[in-house]
Amino acid sequence: MRTLVITADDYGYWPSYNQGILEAIEMGGVDCVSAMVECEHCVPEPLLESGAEIGLHIDFEARWGARSGAPARTSLRVQLERFGDLFGRWPAFLNGHKHCHARPELATPVFQTAQQIGAPVRSVNPDHRQWLRERGIDTPDLLIGRTESRGPAEPPEVRNPPEGITEWMIHPGHADSESGSSYDRARQEDLSLLQKIMLRARYDEPVWGDARRATLTEAFSQEPAAEG
Repeated sequence: MRTLVITADDYGYWPSYNQGILEAIEMGGVDCVSAMVECEHCVPEPLLESGAEIGLHIDFEARWGARSGAPARTSLRVQLERFGDLFGRWPAFLNGHKHCHARPELATPVFQTAQQIGAPVRSVNPDHRQWLRERGIDTPDLLIGRTESRGPAEPPEVRNPPEGITEWMIHPGHADSESGSSYDRARQEDLSLLQKIMLRARYDEPVWGDARRATLTEAFSQEPAAEG
């Protein structure tokens, strides 16, 4: 079975980005949202009301600068507690801002946390994927999507997802130069892309064909991840 999970990253980074994410949820273009709980703009109520599945977008370079070792474990614990305070639950999944959660010196505390709360973790490449699975952590079979504004907004794999679970990370939002994000204009591109895709899905065939859409929780509760 082919499953596509569309995850919007960076909720909380900036108000206009939050608005774009909420619009993407409303149009049916997003299944999961990862929240940056250390950011002052991480307002929980609109996201909770949206019904989207919510995970933690870990940031090891936010309030105190770059973290590793014991300080990173402390930072992760603080972010988990903050997530609970904001959303009243454990995060449904874990991933990291700029893939920081997959850095060798940080991957272990993240996987240990995932074990404790029973949450899947985003894998960023085949080696990271295998490493997580060897430790019993659920993770998608493929990650697609861009992290820089260069390159096409739409990954080619979204039109024909392979067998297994494909996660498409995307950053919908309304551009605002005051945010300080190097990905600012690309967020507007991502939002516009989702609008076009969902319009097609409503009146024609979805670009992802017969692949089913799901949240990460739904994907792993209904379909075992592929080996390797």
